[in-house]
Amino acid sequence: MFGKSNRKNGLPRDAAAPSPAFDPLPGAQLAGRIVLERLLGAMRDERGVHVESLATALGALAGRACQIAALEGLNSGAAQYRGLSLLTVGGANGDEYFVGDAINRPLAESTHSVWSLVAGAAQQHGAQVPDLNELFHHSASTLGGAEFGLPRFAPGTNAGGTPRSYLAMWEPLQAPVRQAAPRPEQWPVAYGLAVQNLFAMAKGQFDLGVLTRVVMDSAIATSKLKLPLPTPAHAGLPVQSEG
Repeated sequence: MFGKSNRKNGLPRDAAAPSPAFDPLPGAQLAGRIVLERLLGAMRDERGVHVESLATALGALAGRACQIAALEGLNSGAAQYRGLSLLTVGGANGDEYFVGDAINRPLAESTHSVWSLVAGAAQQHGAQVPDLNELFHHSASTLGGAEFGLPRFAPGTNAGGTPRSYLAMWEPLQAPVRQAAPRPEQWPVAYGLAVQNLFAMAKGQFDLGVLTRVVMDSAIATSKLKLPLPTPAHAGLPVQSEG
């Protein structure tokens, strides 16, 4: 099936309670299946699917989903985002980054966060997962530098692209994702569930603990990287600039 290759502004808080008004799972489950199916088809070559590349792509897209969900949550005044912070900071490389606990909520703090779904699946399959605080510290320590956003793979393995390059897949996937899961708060859940489905397929063939690190290194990076938003509906959000 798979081909192989030769706090303040960064750390997550304790898990927060989910919004009682809406269950994101039903639509997100369908969207997650669609995402994985589309990526398996798009990334397959004569040797199969390169799993490190697929994990990197899913992580990158999950991070992008977290950023958009947080911006939408702040803009709409959603109860679960009240009092959460979001700042922009500049990097030495000229890029701008979002930092704050608003993005950390769908990324690592809520019941159905990307971290909860991905790490939970890896542990269910018997893997030892990386330390979440270390993942965030690594991202913060490389912010704006050449190493930022580069996942840490098992020795001798890598991916065919970077998390940033895999964001080109975001728009082609949006139509089917929106049809199954129309609300932005569902999108991080959908990509987290897509990773769960990948892990169920890859168990016994790959170290799911390492793949968890690859997914989360990618997701944390793209959740922070400030890029143009996909629709003008997200303009004018309450984002502060720092320095």
